Formats: sequence, structure tokens, C-alpha cells
Amino acid sequence: MKIEIAKVKQWREEIGATHLVVFANGEDGGQCVATHGLTEQNAQEAAKAGNNLKAALDWPDVLCHDKPLKRICKNCSFYKPDYGLYCMNGWTGNGTNGHCQYDIERGSHVRMPVKEDEKCVDFEPNA
Repeated sequence: MKIEIAKVKQWREEIGATHLVVFANGEDGGQCVATHGLTEQNAQEAAKAGNNLKAALDWPDVLCHDKPLKRICKNCSFYKPDYGLYCMNGWTGNGTNGHCQYDIERGSHVRMPVKEDEKCVDFEPNA
């Protein structure tokens, strides 16, 4: 069982919260904890609360030190890497440059060139 971060973000926005920590128990007995915060600081605090919850549920210590997903282009669902052209030697690019599809998702035809490690104001988790 897996709870997508994008879904937790959606739930957090729907209820108007700044932080959200979600715990789920699957039919198979598996457990899952997912978090999201409005700002990077909120995300850090939500992750800490999620880690504390996992520790209280006796999860292995190695699983109780998660950090929020970095809010950079390569972790955003709007980011599409550009591998260049495919030729007989393989791709001409490596995907570290790409395009932000944010405006396209909202009806525009603008593809904004970005680098994978740029910070994004309209970050939408791809996990």
C-alpha cells in the first residue's frame, strides 16, 4: 500500500490545513504514513510528526528519519526532462534540463525551460 504525496497535498488543500499527516492500515496489515506541508517549513514539521508517529507505532528506527521531498523541478509532476534527440550514439541530452508544463496544464501553450534542480513555486509532487 502506498499513499501518494500529491493526494495528501490535495487533501490538505481541501480541508484548509497547513500540515497533514496521514496514517493508513491496509487490509493485509501493512501500515503507511504520508505527510505534506504548505511551506517547506510546514513540510519539515509534518515529516517530523510523521516520523514520531512511526516511532510510536514501533516501526524500525531506519524508517523514522524521513525528510520531505525537495521542492525542485525534477520532483514535480509538471517537469518533463529533455533528453534531446535520439541518434545512433544514443540521446544527445541527459535530462538535467527540461520544460515546466505548468502553464500547459492550465490551457496555455507555454513550455518554460528549466533545470531539474530549480525551485518551483507551483510545485506538484510527482510521488
